[in-house]
Amino acid sequence: MPSYLKDKKSILTRLRKMEGQIKGIERMVEEDRYCVDVLNQLSSVIAASQKVAAIIMKDHIKGCVREALTRDEHSDEYINELVGVVEQFNKR
Repeated sequence: MPSYLKDKKSILTRLRKMEGQIKGIERMVEEDRYCVDVLNQLSSVIAASQKVAAIIMKDHIKGCVREALTRDEHSDEYINELVGVVEQFNKR
């Protein structure tokens, strides 16, 4: 069971808002809107996606990783997986 269940409603709300923003950006491009306006909207979507990722990562650490460490079940696997995900986010 995913550890983000307590934040699921908030995550879905944020994702739906991002979906609306993406559709708006698509319309802007179709309408040949000014580049900076499109870039500003893209920046908002990027920030929103980073916030969703932060919520899910926090929940994963507090849930799945903590549980694995306390049970000592595959804890190295969870830690290595988490390090890999953090490294991916740092590349961006």
